[in-house]
Amino acid sequence: MNNARGQKPYKSPFGFKIEPSNCATCRHNLSYPQHQRPQCPHHPPVEIHHHHHYTPPSAPPSSNYPAAGSYYPPAGGHYPPPVNNYPPGGYYPSPPSYPGFVKSYSWVDSSLGHALPHTAVRGGTDVDGQPMYVGRAHHERDLIPAKIIPGRRCCYVSYNGKEHAKSTYQVLCDARAEWVPDQGGRVHPDAIEGGRTDNGETLYIGRVIHKNSMTIGKIHPSHRTCYIPFDGAEVGYQNYEVLISRKY
Repeated sequence: MNNARGQKPYKSPFGFKIEPSNCATCRHNLSYPQHQRPQCPHHPPVEIHHHHHYTPPSAPPSSNYPAAGSYYPPAGGHYPPPVNNYPPGGYYPSPPSYPGFVKSYSWVDSSLGHALPHTAVRGGTDVDGQPMYVGRAHHERDLIPAKIIPGRRCCYVSYNGKEHAKSTYQVLCDARAEWVPDQGGRVHPDAIEGGRTDNGETLYIGRVIHKNSMTIGKIHPSHRTCYIPFDGAEVGYQNYEVLISRKY
């Protein structure tokens, strides 16, 4: 079968099929690259356009940039003061959160004379065997973790060295929680927030064994102490258990 030039292919001595490379009309050699091909009126050469690469302008000298790790000061020539969100003592004001973690508890309003919800979290036992539940209440300008003893019809918080009775409070309910040991104001990353001081520091729920009772109190991170209300006084402990929310 003839090719586009009207020529028949033939085989080389080695058996390869070879297409004729001459023009069928004027016998010009067409085997050269198109831009080097001799002038043939029947097969004019294709015009080749050469594309020039764009060269970006050279970067300004490195001396025009601030040193690594620095930045230009704002208007006025002064750098802003460093940000320090840590409370006294160097502890985080609240535990870090992470994707997938969901709080599994709630706080329910209550007061003296009302029965506790059936999902209230029990956290201790008084000296006479009365069950003790986890709560919190406002005192002065703080929201403080509290111990609730239904058998005594009372709720107590510790503040400024004393035990204070409260008639209105909140009860911790629906918590998938457990107690883990800790000390020195530290808390587990999943610790349940039990309250907050008037200056914004988070308080956590702790408990200790004191005079044959398992008593609930507040963990004050900046004080590195767990305080419990007991027998009219505020008693501090360096070793305690902290209430955490389980992830499962």
